Amino acid sequence: MIDIEGQSAKYDSQFAAAHKTARLVVLAFVTSIIVYVAAGFIIAHTVTVTESNVPYGFYAATVFLALGSIVFRRTQMHRFRLESVAIRRGIEGLIKHFVTVTIISAAMAEAIGVLALAIVFFSGNDFDPVRLGVVALAITLYNYPRRADWQQAVDYFSATLPK
Repeated sequence: MIDIEGQSAKYDSQFAAAHKTARLVVLAFVTSIIVYVAAGFIIAHTVTVTESNVPYGFYAATVFLALGSIVFRRTQMHRFRLESVAIRRGIEGLIKHFVTVTIISAAMAEAIGVLALAIVFFSGNDFDPVRLGVVALAITLYNYPRRADWQQAVDYFSATLPK
């Protein structure tokens, strides 16, 4: 008989600390994206720039980073990838993998937030930073660490991995 509760309880403190760290990092990214967008919106009202085609490059980079973040998270959080990580590194490695994937995915969304600030200097439109900021916030919130999903994976792999 496998003691799932005992195995899961063994990692509870490490799991809680890792989830809290990932959650705080993602919320810090959300805050900085909001600051970038607000600064971009304020700067857009003070800087006069002629309309140009340069923003299309920013939009292309935004799409690339947004899709890259989603694809990266989906591939790294796939069941087979998690199984591989759990087998090679154990439950502690799996928990670290969750945090790393969350931070990398959210950092890609943060790069979109930086683009939201940078586009102000090349675009004549006041709402370009807002558009990119909305995309950055959507991607960041998509990457928000879901505790129940993490807990389910930790419980499953702690019960099935050899001790």
